[in-house]
Parts: sequence; structure tokens; C-alpha cells
Amino acid sequence: MKMKKELIEGLIEIARESHPYEFFALLTGKKGIIEEFVYIPFEQGSNFAGFNASLLPVGMRIYGTVHSHPSNSPYPSSQDLATFTSFGKVHLIIHYPYCKSCWNAFDSTGNRIDIELIE
Repeated sequence: MKMKKELIEGLIEIARESHPYEFFALLTGKKGIIEEFVYIPFEQGSNFAGFNASLLPVGMRIYGTVHSHPSNSPYPSSQDLATFTSFGKVHLIIHYPYCKSCWNAFDSTGNRIDIELIE
């Protein structure tokens, strides 16, 4: 899977601005390239972000999810894994302190995967 470098940079900034709360969005794009995020209304707290699945856009290609961890934990929680299995194949976790390398990508079962960043 590939992702626009500009997108991850923007997502890191949003996670930083949301601190100490979690941030959550859906990832979308075309032809195997993640190009955009879709921000849907969600509840947030210092250790959770939840959303109403009925608000998902109809017919949109959803590649996966992105959310932040205000802690420095780069790994998915059991609740994260439950979300991963329901929404796409690529899931990003951006963690504190929200630096360029403070993120990981996971598949729908929670295994780390590589994402190629492109211009």
C-alpha cells in the first residue's frame, strides 16, 4: 500500500493539535494509494475515540482508519483491533510526541505493515 507523504504529515499535525485527546478519521483514496482522510463526528477522550458507524459515507472506498494515542504507545489496544476488523485493511496509529516517525501501520488483524510514502 502507498500513501501520500503530505497526508501523513497533516495527520500528525492534527493528532498533535488534538492532544491530550484522541483523534479519529477514515482513510480513503484510489488505485491503491491512500490520498485523503474523512473526518466524521466522533466522541473523544484521553484514552478513547468512538464514532457512530451509521455516519459513514455511502459508497466511499474506505482503505482503513487513523487515530492517535496521546500516550507514547504505538500499539493497538483490544478495542482498536475490534475496529480494525470492521473498517478496511490499513490502520494507522499516531502516538505522542507526534514526530515524523511517531506512527505505525497495521493490517486488520493488528500485524505491523509497511506503507510506502510517495510525493
